[in-house]
Amino acid sequence: MANIRAFQKQDTARVISTMAGAFADDPLYRYFIPEDAARERFLKKFMAFRLRYGCRYGNVLVADGGVGVAVFLKPGHNMGPADLLLCGGLQAMLLCTKEQRERIMRANSFADAIAAQTVGEPCWHLSPICVDPAFQGKGIGKALMAHGLAQIQELSQPCYLETQSAANVAFYRSCGFSEVSRTPAPGTGVDHWGMLWEPHI
Repeated sequence: MANIRAFQKQDTARVISTMAGAFADDPLYRYFIPEDAARERFLKKFMAFRLRYGCRYGNVLVADGGVGVAVFLKPGHNMGPADLLLCGGLQAMLLCTKEQRERIMRANSFADAIAAQTVGEPCWHLSPICVDPAFQGKGIGKALMAHGLAQIQELSQPCYLETQSAANVAFYRSCGFSEVSRTPAPGTGVDHWGMLWEPHI
């Protein structure tokens, strides 16, 4: 069984590697940055930003020393331009071309609009949950999810997530999430699912 605990500073390098590796072949990130080497450089910086943001505004869980990670963002904060500066997102965006930055910003605006239409407040946001590809299929994702949702259950609040992978939809369903939206993401060639987990009463 996976050992789940809160993120610690010494986990940083391993966790960023896990996050970047998990999204290396993600269809949305391939749309953002088609070139493999450029996407790899971007992901290392961007996932460092997402980790810092998660530590600042949520709860970050790691499995087995960092081969798995889940970022549960607390209700009440929407990411803004200041967060790019405070948490290092600007460094990642500067690696992109103007066209790539526009793709990313359009996709983020689209996702935010879908979430606003389908989810009430207060609501947690799982963003992201990742397992190193070499360790997938061993129950690590399920263990991370169960641990995080148990903490949210104590607060009697829902949790929302987004995915662009049909395979991930099946996994999230098995963890108790239900589809609340499925919409083609404009210009990307992929579908965007919004999914919601609701606390047991």
